[in-house]
Amino acid sequence: MNTEARATKSPAQHHQSAITTMLTKRTLALAAFALLSAAPAPAQKLPDLAPYLMSDRAAEIALSRTAAPKHVADSAAVLVLTRTGYVSAAKGGNGFTCLVARSFHARIGDPEFWNAKVRAPHCFNPGASRTVMLEYLKRAEWVLAGIPLADITKRTQNAYASREFPLPAAGSMAFMLSPKQYIVDKDPHWVPHLMFYYDRSIPSAAWGVGGDTPTIIDAAADDPKNPVLTLLIPVRRWSDGTVAAKSAAGH
Repeated sequence: MNTEARATKSPAQHHQSAITTMLTKRTLALAAFALLSAAPAPAQKLPDLAPYLMSDRAAEIALSRTAAPKHVADSAAVLVLTRTGYVSAAKGGNGFTCLVARSFHARIGDPEFWNAKVRAPHCFNPGASRTVMLEYLKRAEWVLAGIPLADITKRTQNAYASREFPLPAAGSMAFMLSPKQYIVDKDPHWVPHLMFYYDRSIPSAAWGVGGDTPTIIDAAADDPKNPVLTLLIPVRRWSDGTVAAKSAAGH
């Protein structure tokens, strides 16, 4: 066979070559798709973080302590928010922990989620400090790291399922009695109140929640997948002893 004959491909060879080329391209495309699918989700674009932070640490500590009565707050540990999450700012001796929650501690999807004006002082009792507060701390860490909100939802669900986030300890509660609290734009200060936390397996109706003028409010009513039942009980006085100008009847 001469050189020209050897160099000439038969129709069958051309067909096989075309199939090989097509399969190679398809394999490369699938490999590229797999790499893209395996790549981590891009971090969400965060708003400017500066408005969420308090540059004056002493002022944030003082604001945190307004959440609870003086005899509780003076001996409580205090956490303050930084660009990477909450850090210890003052040690305590009674098991309570005070911090100022931000808007991104609300339900994901809440219209006030990115309201930088929100300052919500909480003071968790020992049981809540060991259990409920853990989600607050992780939520802040994840949000500030730019984790997509959909991923935060999944991480939270997984953390409760694995018990990384334990369900509320018996008797878990928090004070929210700060006369300086800013909760929502519509009604910034609302009323002083106590928060009690329970396993969501106990229905809110078991606590008498409901009615036109409720004395106990289900704070998690719009978040049915949340495994924690949070009940709010309005009270008459702020942490400094002054009487609230209104009741929660207009809630």
